[in-house]
Amino acid sequence: MTRRLIAAGCLAGCLAAGLMAGPAAAADAHAGTAAEGPKQLAYGLHFMKAKDYPRAIVHLTEAIQAHALEPERLSDAYYFRGRALVRTQRPDLALADFTQAVAFWPKNIKALRVRCRALTLKGELPDALADCDRAVELAPEDWRGWFTRGLLREARSERNLALIDFTASQARMPKGLETFPTIARQLKAYGLLADETDTKDGAPPLPVWQEE
Repeated sequence: MTRRLIAAGCLAGCLAAGLMAGPAAAADAHAGTAAEGPKQLAYGLHFMKAKDYPRAIVHLTEAIQAHALEPERLSDAYYFRGRALVRTQRPDLALADFTQAVAFWPKNIKALRVRCRALTLKGELPDALADCDRAVELAPEDWRGWFTRGLLREARSERNLALIDFTASQARMPKGLETFPTIARQLKAYGLLADETDTKDGAPPLPVWQEE
Protein backbone atom coordinates (compact mmCIF):
# COMPACT_ATOMS: atom_id res chain seq x y z
CA MET A 1 0.00 0.00 0.00
CA THR A 2 2.81 2.39 0.94
CA ARG A 3 4.56 1.70 -2.38
CA ARG A 4 1.39 2.47 -4.32
CA LEU A 5 1.00 5.78 -2.50
CA ILE A 6 4.59 6.70 -3.22
CA ALA A 7 4.16 5.77 -6.90
CA ALA A 8 0.95 7.79 -7.10
CA GLY A 9 2.69 10.75 -5.52
CA CYS A 10 5.55 10.53 -8.00
CA LEU A 11 3.15 10.32 -10.90
CA ALA A 12 1.18 13.33 -9.67
CA GLY A 13 4.40 15.28 -9.20
CA CYS A 14 5.61 14.42 -12.70
CA LEU A 15 2.29 15.47 -14.24
CA ALA A 16 2.31 18.73 -12.31
CA ALA A 17 5.87 19.46 -13.36
CA GLY A 18 4.97 18.77 -16.95
CA LEU A 19 1.99 21.11 -16.88
CA MET A 20 4.02 23.88 -15.26
CA ALA A 21 6.93 23.49 -17.64
CA GLY A 22 4.74 24.03 -20.71
CA PRO A 23 6.05 23.92 -24.30
CA ALA A 24 9.69 23.54 -23.32
CA ALA A 25 8.96 20.30 -21.48
CA ALA A 26 6.90 19.04 -24.41
CA ALA A 27 9.83 19.69 -26.74
CA ASP A 28 12.18 17.83 -24.40
CA ALA A 29 9.76 14.91 -24.25
CA HIS A 30 9.61 14.79 -28.05
CA ALA A 31 13.39 14.80 -28.23
CA GLY A 32 13.48 11.95 -25.73
CA THR A 33 11.03 9.94 -27.81
CA ALA A 34 13.02 10.62 -30.98
CA ALA A 35 16.15 9.26 -29.33
CA GLU A 36 14.34 6.24 -27.92
CA GLY A 37 13.76 4.55 -31.28
CA PRO A 38 17.42 4.24 -32.33
CA LYS A 39 18.44 3.33 -28.78
CA GLN A 40 15.92 0.51 -28.53
CA LEU A 41 16.87 -0.71 -32.01
CA ALA A 42 20.50 -0.91 -30.90
CA TYR A 43 19.48 -2.89 -27.81
CA GLY A 44 17.39 -5.20 -29.98
CA LEU A 45 20.30 -5.90 -32.32
CA HIS A 46 22.57 -6.52 -29.33
CA PHE A 47 20.25 -9.21 -28.02
CA MET A 48 19.84 -10.68 -31.50
CA LYS A 49 23.60 -11.20 -31.65
CA ALA A 50 23.48 -12.71 -28.17
CA LYS A 51 20.69 -15.06 -29.38
CA ASP A 52 18.47 -13.80 -26.56
CA TYR A 53 15.43 -13.62 -28.83
CA PRO A 54 12.70 -12.85 -26.27
CA ARG A 55 14.61 -9.78 -25.03
CA ALA A 56 15.37 -8.78 -28.62
CA ILE A 57 11.64 -8.86 -29.39
CA VAL A 58 10.91 -6.58 -26.43
CA HIS A 59 13.42 -3.93 -27.48
CA LEU A 60 12.63 -4.12 -31.18
CA THR A 61 8.95 -3.69 -30.37
CA GLU A 62 9.76 -0.59 -28.32
CA ALA A 63 11.86 0.73 -31.22
CA ILE A 64 8.92 0.27 -33.59
CA GLN A 65 6.41 1.81 -31.21
CA ALA A 66 8.58 4.87 -30.62
CA HIS A 67 7.59 6.12 -34.11
CA ALA A 68 10.99 7.76 -34.34
CA LEU A 69 12.90 5.69 -36.92
CA GLU A 70 13.62 6.57 -40.53
CA PRO A 71 11.87 4.20 -42.98
CA GLU A 72 14.95 2.08 -43.67
CA ARG A 73 15.73 1.69 -39.97
CA LEU A 74 12.10 0.94 -39.19
CA SER A 75 12.20 -1.70 -41.90
CA ASP A 76 15.26 -3.24 -40.22
CA ALA A 77 13.46 -3.24 -36.86
CA TYR A 78 10.57 -5.21 -38.36
CA TYR A 79 12.97 -7.53 -40.19
CA PHE A 80 15.01 -8.42 -37.13
CA ARG A 81 11.91 -8.80 -34.96
CA GLY A 82 10.57 -11.16 -37.61
CA ARG A 83 13.74 -13.21 -37.40
CA ALA A 84 13.47 -13.32 -33.62
CA LEU A 85 9.84 -14.44 -33.94
CA VAL A 86 10.93 -17.27 -36.25
CA ARG A 87 13.45 -18.35 -33.65
CA THR A 88 10.71 -18.40 -31.00
CA GLN A 89 8.42 -20.52 -33.20
CA ARG A 90 5.93 -17.84 -34.27
CA PRO A 91 6.11 -18.01 -38.06
CA ASP A 92 2.83 -16.23 -38.82
CA LEU A 93 3.80 -13.20 -36.74
CA ALA A 94 7.23 -13.29 -38.37
CA LEU A 95 5.71 -13.25 -41.84
CA ALA A 96 3.63 -10.21 -40.89
CA ASP A 97 6.81 -8.44 -39.74
CA PHE A 98 8.67 -9.30 -42.95
CA THR A 99 5.75 -7.83 -44.89
CA GLN A 100 5.96 -4.64 -42.85
CA ALA A 101 9.70 -4.51 -43.46
CA VAL A 102 9.15 -4.63 -47.22
CA ALA A 103 6.34 -2.06 -47.01
CA PHE A 104 8.55 0.51 -45.27
CA TRP A 105 11.56 -0.19 -47.49
CA PRO A 106 10.77 -2.07 -50.74
CA LYS A 107 14.50 -2.56 -51.40
CA ASN A 108 15.15 -4.40 -48.15
CA ILE A 109 16.81 -7.43 -49.75
CA LYS A 110 17.03 -9.37 -46.49
CA ALA A 111 13.30 -8.98 -45.87
CA LEU A 112 12.44 -9.95 -49.45
CA ARG A 113 14.57 -13.05 -49.17
CA VAL A 114 13.21 -14.26 -45.85
CA ARG A 115 9.63 -13.49 -46.88
CA CYS A 116 10.22 -15.54 -50.04
CA ARG A 117 11.27 -18.47 -47.88
CA ALA A 118 8.38 -18.01 -45.45
CA LEU A 119 5.85 -17.89 -48.30
CA THR A 120 7.46 -20.95 -49.89
CA LEU A 121 6.97 -22.91 -46.67
CA LYS A 122 3.32 -21.79 -46.58
CA GLY A 123 2.81 -22.93 -50.17
CA GLU A 124 2.15 -19.41 -51.48
CA LEU A 125 4.52 -19.94 -54.38
CA PRO A 126 3.58 -17.15 -56.85
CA ASP A 127 4.06 -14.47 -54.18
CA ALA A 128 7.24 -16.17 -53.04
CA LEU A 129 8.61 -16.10 -56.59
CA ALA A 130 7.97 -12.37 -56.89
CA ASP A 131 9.99 -11.74 -53.71
CA CYS A 132 12.85 -14.01 -54.77
CA ASP A 133 13.03 -12.49 -58.24
CA ARG A 134 13.20 -9.02 -56.72
CA ALA A 135 15.90 -10.05 -54.23
CA VAL A 136 18.06 -11.50 -57.02
CA GLU A 137 17.44 -8.44 -59.19
CA LEU A 138 18.52 -6.05 -56.42
CA ALA A 139 21.57 -8.08 -55.34
CA PRO A 140 22.69 -10.38 -58.17
CA GLU A 141 26.03 -11.12 -56.49
CA ASP A 142 24.48 -12.27 -53.20
CA TRP A 143 24.48 -16.07 -53.12
CA ARG A 144 21.59 -16.19 -50.64
CA GLY A 145 19.00 -14.85 -53.07
CA TRP A 146 19.87 -17.47 -55.67
CA PHE A 147 19.88 -20.26 -53.09
CA THR A 148 16.52 -19.24 -51.66
CA ARG A 149 15.02 -19.08 -55.13
CA GLY A 150 16.50 -22.49 -55.86
CA LEU A 151 14.53 -23.88 -52.93
CA LEU A 152 11.42 -22.21 -54.29
CA ARG A 153 12.02 -23.70 -57.75
CA GLU A 154 12.38 -27.09 -56.11
CA ALA A 155 9.04 -26.62 -54.32
CA ARG A 156 7.49 -25.78 -57.70
CA SER A 157 8.98 -28.98 -59.17
CA GLU A 158 11.10 -26.90 -61.55
CA ARG A 159 14.25 -28.95 -61.19
CA ASN A 160 16.10 -27.52 -64.18
CA LEU A 161 15.52 -23.95 -63.02
CA ALA A 162 16.46 -24.95 -59.46
CA LEU A 163 19.75 -26.35 -60.80
CA ILE A 164 20.50 -23.03 -62.50
CA ASP A 165 19.84 -21.12 -59.27
CA PHE A 166 21.86 -23.48 -57.05
CA THR A 167 24.75 -23.34 -59.54
CA ALA A 168 24.67 -19.53 -59.49
CA SER A 169 24.49 -19.56 -55.71
CA GLN A 170 27.46 -21.90 -55.37
CA ALA A 171 29.55 -19.70 -57.67
CA ARG A 172 28.89 -16.69 -55.42
CA MET A 173 29.05 -18.13 -51.91
CA PRO A 174 32.13 -17.62 -49.71
CA LYS A 175 34.66 -20.43 -49.85
CA GLY A 176 33.89 -23.23 -47.42
CA LEU A 177 30.25 -22.32 -46.96
CA GLU A 178 29.19 -25.18 -49.22
CA THR A 179 30.22 -27.63 -46.49
CA PHE A 180 27.54 -26.44 -44.06
CA PRO A 181 25.08 -29.34 -43.80
CA THR A 182 21.97 -27.44 -44.92
CA ILE A 183 23.83 -26.06 -47.94
CA ALA A 184 25.72 -29.23 -48.79
CA ARG A 185 22.54 -31.30 -48.78
CA GLN A 186 21.01 -29.21 -51.55
CA LEU A 187 24.18 -29.01 -53.62
CA LYS A 188 24.69 -32.77 -53.41
CA ALA A 189 21.08 -33.39 -54.45
CA TYR A 190 21.78 -31.53 -57.70
CA GLY A 191 25.19 -33.05 -58.37
CA LEU A 192 27.03 -29.84 -57.53
CA LEU A 193 29.00 -31.31 -54.64
CA ALA A 194 30.64 -34.71 -54.38
CA ASP A 195 28.94 -37.10 -51.97
CA GLU A 196 32.23 -37.76 -50.19
CA THR A 197 32.76 -34.05 -49.44
CA ASP A 198 33.23 -33.55 -45.69
CA THR A 199 30.65 -31.35 -44.02
CA LYS A 200 31.22 -29.25 -40.94
CA ASP A 201 30.17 -31.36 -37.98
CA GLY A 202 28.28 -29.37 -35.38
CA ALA A 203 27.98 -26.36 -37.64
CA PRO A 204 25.17 -23.98 -36.67
CA PRO A 205 22.07 -24.24 -38.83
CA LEU A 206 22.50 -21.38 -41.27
CA PRO A 207 19.01 -20.48 -42.37
CA VAL A 208 17.02 -17.95 -41.05
CA TRP A 209 17.38 -17.17 -44.12
CA GLN A 210 20.32 -17.19 -44.28
CA GLU A 211 22.09 -15.71 -41.26
CA GLU A 212 23.50 -12.21 -41.75
